[in-house]
Amino acid sequence: MATVMVVDDVAANRDIVRMLLGYRGHEVIEAHDGADALRLAHVHHPDVVVSDVLMPGIDGLELVHRLRTDPDRQAAQAPVIFYTANYLEPETRPIAEACGVSQVVLRSQDPHTLLDAVDTALANGPVTVEVPAADEAFAQAHLHAVNAKLIEKVRALHDTERRFEAMAIASPVGIGIIDRHGNADYINPRLAEIMQVSLDSFLGQGWLACLDTDAQDAALSLLHGAGNTAELKFDHRITWSDGTTRRLRLHLRQIHDDDDGQLAGGVLMVDDVTDLVSAEDRLREETLRRQEEARHRDAERLDSLRRMAGGTAHDFNNILGAILGYATLAIETISDAQTDGTIPAETAESLLGDLGQVVKGGERAKTLTQQLLAFGRREVTQPTALNMNKLLRDAHGALRSAAGPGTELVLDLAPDLPDVQADPAQITQAVQNLVRNSVEAMPAGGTVTITTAVEDEHVVLRIRDTGTGMPQHVLDRACEPFFSTKPTVGTAGLGLSTAQGIVSQAGGQLKLLSREGQGTTATFALPAVMTTPAAPPPVDEHQGCPGGETLLLVDDEVALLQVTARILDGAGYHVLTASDGTEALQVLEQHPGHVSALVTDVVMPGMNGRQLAQIATSRQPNLTIVFVSGFAEALFDEQGNNLEPGSTILAKPYNRETLVSTVRSALNAAQHS
Repeated sequence: MATVMVVDDVAANRDIVRMLLGYRGHEVIEAHDGADALRLAHVHHPDVVVSDVLMPGIDGLELVHRLRTDPDRQAAQAPVIFYTANYLEPETRPIAEACGVSQVVLRSQDPHTLLDAVDTALANGPVTVEVPAADEAFAQAHLHAVNAKLIEKVRALHDTERRFEAMAIASPVGIGIIDRHGNADYINPRLAEIMQVSLDSFLGQGWLACLDTDAQDAALSLLHGAGNTAELKFDHRITWSDGTTRRLRLHLRQIHDDDDGQLAGGVLMVDDVTDLVSAEDRLREETLRRQEEARHRDAERLDSLRRMAGGTAHDFNNILGAILGYATLAIETISDAQTDGTIPAETAESLLGDLGQVVKGGERAKTLTQQLLAFGRREVTQPTALNMNKLLRDAHGALRSAAGPGTELVLDLAPDLPDVQADPAQITQAVQNLVRNSVEAMPAGGTVTITTAVEDEHVVLRIRDTGTGMPQHVLDRACEPFFSTKPTVGTAGLGLSTAQGIVSQAGGQLKLLSREGQGTTATFALPAVMTTPAAPPPVDEHQGCPGGETLLLVDDEVALLQVTARILDGAGYHVLTASDGTEALQVLEQHPGHVSALVTDVVMPGMNGRQLAQIATSRQPNLTIVFVSGFAEALFDEQGNNLEPGSTILAKPYNRETLVSTVRSALNAAQHS
């Protein structure tokens, strides 16, 4: 291990050399200039001196000459290595040869070159070169080397200044050079052009006119070195003398001295971004317009899909009603034949089993049509004032079953919850669909939390799960009908779309919030009913028995008309039939006896059921009306309000028990009114 003295006026350069030599195990002494190096050489007698050449005061050339003429012979004989970025070896050769400089190493060379030079100098030992104190040759060589380097530096500086000025003049950005006191000593023409002022008026502290008051204080603090940031960015708006408003973006950055790293001031860059901001605003407006158009197209497409789904479900309900009706009649006929022995018991059981499968399939199809109608907001509803907390508590068992064994179901219900106006069965179905959807997103189990709250005169229900969440492209399509991310499960993809249709028909809107890995929250809000109407007295569905009343049955679907007539006839009623409104009025007018009730389909070509009922009741005011429909558009508005208040509505498809009990209840209610 040797003692090496490093001489350099730049601290960063000394640090680099100290680290390099430290790897070899050398002890390093640092000197910040030539005078300091002479003093330390007397104290420590270094084995090697590594010195810069170009330094203020005593430079490297003068330092090596003074060392060689120093009375302290141990200091005078120390090997010297020039480590420089400014002098090349040929430029220092005269002095190097005269004063015994071991080697000239450039900073641009591989760091190992310096380490090798130190090892060589140590191996060669002390330098024994006698240099006369008044050596004219040294003085001439020193002067020549320094003058040549100064001329080179002056030329390089002049070239740099010309390049900077050319760039600054041609720059599309305004540039200002600011000292650490906040005074501008250079302003390029572009900055004066942007600000519409003269160059002279922007020198000194005139440049601060680019900033508002708060920004001026921040800028001066930055130039004074306050705070932890080295740059600031501002947006500013100015108005030219002609009234034109311009948008500016300013960037102020600190400048530090290369030698000592001290704060030397800052550079200000000002860009007129008026055109850019205007283009960004136009792009933003265009993007918003296109997004709105896309939303409008999606809404139109979804509305068309809803109408198609509702209409298809309505037509299918008529077919399905006939199938289920005839299957019911066939079951009754076979059961009667089995009882009286007309058909062998084994044959009857086989036929009843087959027909049971038909009914089972029909019930499954009925569920699907109900989902389509709910999605299309066309399902026949029976809105009533209901309390969401009570509905959830009553449905807790069904929701628990929907959640399954691996899921924890939590109810967090707000107290004193006001009522809402909605169909309880439909809201229950919507909540069950949402719970099932949450469970499917938690294959490993988790928690589904249902909360209620009152917000802005609305009752809000949230269903939150701890599942896998949905990526944005899935979330965007989650409520589309028949869209499913589980194609192998055999799902129809109607769970969320059905829930959305139910909530929408009840006057709310279903919203989904989801992130991958963070679960999903489904939220909907329904208008609160602040005053609860008095509940009507309950009607005993079994009160009274068929007494041979005459019913006028109207439906444009012939098969459904016939099977419904047979069911009502079998229940003890005298049934008149008509396939449209015109025919029904003729039958009503020509029938000699009393017609107790009009049981009519609502959606029919020509005269619809509502129109028929209005004309019929005008002719027979005591006529009981029972509307039959699987399509709510003709009976309910978009808010779910019944357009025929007080009427009896029977939803398609229906079974025998529902049909008979509904007609009986309507007749009984009319008798007691």
